Amino acid sequence: MAVGITPDTTNENPYISVAEYKNAPTAISLSTLVVNGNQNAQDAELASVILRASSYMNEYFNANLNADEYTETQRIRYSQSSGYFALHPNNSPIISLSSFEYGSNPNALYALSDCSKVWFEGQQIIIPNPLLGFNWSSQGPLAFGSVSPTGWTFTKYTYVAGYVNTTILTAALGDTEVIVDDATGILPGQRYRIADGAKSEWVHVAEDYVYGSATVGLQAPLVFAHDAGATFYNLPNVIKEACILITTAFIKMRGDASTTMQYTTNPSGNVAGATRYGNDIQVALDMVNKYRRIR
Repeated sequence: MAVGITPDTTNENPYISVAEYKNAPTAISLSTLVVNGNQNAQDAELASVILRASSYMNEYFNANLNADEYTETQRIRYSQSSGYFALHPNNSPIISLSSFEYGSNPNALYALSDCSKVWFEGQQIIIPNPLLGFNWSSQGPLAFGSVSPTGWTFTKYTYVAGYVNTTILTAALGDTEVIVDDATGILPGQRYRIADGAKSEWVHVAEDYVYGSATVGLQAPLVFAHDAGATFYNLPNVIKEACILITTAFIKMRGDASTTMQYTTNPSGNVAGATRYGNDIQVALDMVNKYRRIR
């Protein structure tokens, strides 16, 4: 039985945390999300609304912009004139390539021995000829020699794409490392932000950071102490702001046919949803339109 690759939706992470939403100037009451619920219940429901808002954004993007690992299959042609394979993954921005397999027979693929030497260019992964070994042609395997394929090549590859958007464990003032919940996509030497209300700060990851490690060394000591749950990210702030707006709109929605008490001298009645919660969603989508992937 042939088995395909199903897109992974289990790692559909929210774009903002409960704390980030609470720190935003939304003018929304969060104490009655759950009727007669305690603070834990209110926070749990807020987290659910944030996740739904993030999922709504993913549908608009046709992608999940949080850093994650993906596996794709693709038929491509080898560029005879330039001497390379060019991969065009469905997700971006591309951070790393974990594995690459290729061949004329999809059931007998060759594995690239070292993925660390590939070239990233825009939204492409370039695999030049010197990294490749060919002992097959478009007509099938060859017993001797090394040639470049002239027909379709079957490929299967695993890569990491997206923006880092994770949380940290408790970090003390002056610490030179933080432990993150998910290290996917964190790169040595890169600049990230720790969002923690008035204690937010920018940090640079140490050059000797080991890719994939949850312990992230820093180039300079922390200026503030941070509680568990502070966000560690390089996700564009406009995406977080859009998620805040959409979350607010979702909280205010009650359906176009609901009866709503207006703060005017007019009696209650049916009010269109767009009138009730304004244009928060449209404003949010306009803000992040450049990140939308056109299928």
